[in-house]
Amino acid sequence: MGIVIGQTESAGPFALVSTWGKLRTPLIGSYDDFYVYFYNYEVYSGFHSNEGLFLRTWRWPESFFWEDSEGNPHIQYDGPFVGFQSVDTTSEDDGFFSIGAYDWDGNGAFGNPYYTSANNQLDQRDIDEGLVGLDVTYTTGTLTINSDALLSNPSGVWYGQAIGMNTITSVTDIETFTAF
Repeated sequence: MGIVIGQTESAGPFALVSTWGKLRTPLIGSYDDFYVYFYNYEVYSGFHSNEGLFLRTWRWPESFFWEDSEGNPHIQYDGPFVGFQSVDTTSEDDGFFSIGAYDWDGNGAFGNPYYTSANNQLDQRDIDEGLVGLDVTYTTGTLTINSDALLSNPSGVWYGQAIGMNTITSVTDIETFTAF
């Protein structure tokens, strides 16, 4: 016998959960481009499939407080956020592209928060069959998404897919997706 997700408001492991909102999502444009309501959430900008479908996710976006090893406060945002880290012109570090969390506690005690592919909450089949290999257009060029941009459970400090010494200030297009 199965349980209908969202069936009850009072008990059980799936109480207070919206079936549609919990299990499907667009890619969210930024960590601050969504708002969670009691039973659902709203996404202000991002990317959805050209067919109008959403990606499977095991949990909807969330945020929570944490402190780094130096006692500095952070707010972590988990979900399928389209993120990037631009090249630091004062160093020789690579820029990065990812779909995942923002200010992830696994990246440690950094003064600046960064995007990472960690905790993207996406279904692995959707990642393998729908996202890896797509072309992304950003500020100064294009890239082809690889699994580094979508690695949800890295074992250490992780930003996503390295894109070399390229400046990235916005993502304007993801192949087979429509920006909204």
